[in-house]
Amino acid sequence: MSKRKPLTELILFQKDTEILEERGKNFFQIDFLKAAMTFLVIFDHIVDWGIKSKIGVSLWERISIPVFLVIMGFNMGISFQRKGLTKLNELYSWSYFKSKILRYIVPFLVLYSFSTVIGLIFYQFNITAMYYGQYYPNHGFIQLFTGILPFWGPGNWFIPVIFESILIFPLVYWAFAKKQIFTLILCFTIEIVLQLIVFFFIGEITSWEEAHILGLFMTSFPFYLSAIGLGLWFSFNPKPFSRRNLFIWILFPISLIYIILYQFFGFRLLINDIPLIRGDYNSLVFPYSAVLVLLVMIILPQYSENRFSHAISLIGKSTYHILLTQIFGYGMIFAWRGAHYLINVGFTFFDALLLIYAWIIFIPFGVLWYKLDQEKVIIRRLLYYVNFFLIFIVVVYTMFVWLTPPLINWVPIPFIIILIYAATVLTINILLKNPVKTTTLALWTLFLVYLFILTILYIGILPPSEYLIQNISISTFLILVIIGTVLDYTFRK
Repeated sequence: MSKRKPLTELILFQKDTEILEERGKNFFQIDFLKAAMTFLVIFDHIVDWGIKSKIGVSLWERISIPVFLVIMGFNMGISFQRKGLTKLNELYSWSYFKSKILRYIVPFLVLYSFSTVIGLIFYQFNITAMYYGQYYPNHGFIQLFTGILPFWGPGNWFIPVIFESILIFPLVYWAFAKKQIFTLILCFTIEIVLQLIVFFFIGEITSWEEAHILGLFMTSFPFYLSAIGLGLWFSFNPKPFSRRNLFIWILFPISLIYIILYQFFGFRLLINDIPLIRGDYNSLVFPYSAVLVLLVMIILPQYSENRFSHAISLIGKSTYHILLTQIFGYGMIFAWRGAHYLINVGFTFFDALLLIYAWIIFIPFGVLWYKLDQEKVIIRRLLYYVNFFLIFIVVVYTMFVWLTPPLINWVPIPFIIILIYAATVLTINILLKNPVKTTTLALWTLFLVYLFILTILYIGILPPSEYLIQNISISTFLILVIIGTVLDYTFRK
């Protein structure tokens, strides 16, 4: 009987996943968790540690990355199980790499390209100034291999973790498919060994070079392998009170006690004043977040059909694009204002607005980017990208520089026109629900690029005496674009 019960639970869970697959549904619980953690990540990157250290963030807000890591293991485990893949040549297939390249690599390359252009503009096309001006000496050459963007932004470190997961995860799942208990223990062991390597071979950080080497470890997928292992383990049966999951209830109180001591009493595992464990995310904190994931799995339904659920699921599916969007947004804020932690001790009503700004900008824009990536026509997608990034830059500047004390009274006219352009495009898209022709889209994109260039000239180069001439050129360009649009639709078949 002791062997039949866990086997029966596993069979029942597999039937549940088959039903979900047939209905074409994701796990709503997972989408909800990802959406909630996205809000927390944005919160984490704008609120200063002077506030966070006093409100117990390790118990509720700093769980975001551990939860994402557990979910990463869970989702990949479910995906491979549904496909019935167990052999390495099946796991490392072209279809697997193609899906990951399109899902993760391409959006990152798009962001890297646009952020490089914006970085060069910001630093007046001085590559050296751009490289050393934003985060030096923290920003060293070695960080070019950890996914850092020309505009550094918080959360950048997680990108190489995702990229490495593409290469390593199939191997981990292959091992899990053969020996689950052994592989889970091995995941914890590998992470602990890496922590010990850092302790014995790097030790106390005395130079930026050592800090950069430590950064390579802390931006690597194996450094968080225990969380991935827990997610994988639960992908075979996420019921928190099943016999195979009882071990997590032994680890949970240990993890909870450690987090409380770490957060409220400054406890650190030190040997000769050198940390034995680096970072806030490690095998001592992951069980706490893993239990929270399991509890949400039994509290919320596996699928839901109402509008709120659809919105949550859309945010959940867009989390990677939201991550990239907020990295770029906070990077610009960091470059303009010298910090991305804009909410400090002495919390005010305006600070609350800043947090709301961040949520209502980064999340919708991230979802929009995710939707844009579903465009099949490459030319249209490229045009959409140009519109997306130029409008995003202006909106971020408006909300976090222009409308944030000390207020900037003088605003370039092209700057205002871009905002009107964005609002008009959004309104037309909502009302018509029909994409414009590619030729028309190209004409208006050229107009947007021209406005953006003029905005840069207004701010940094043009004297006030030339503003009238530039404004006349805007009007002329706008008339030509309108005429071109009318002709395009007139001769439309």
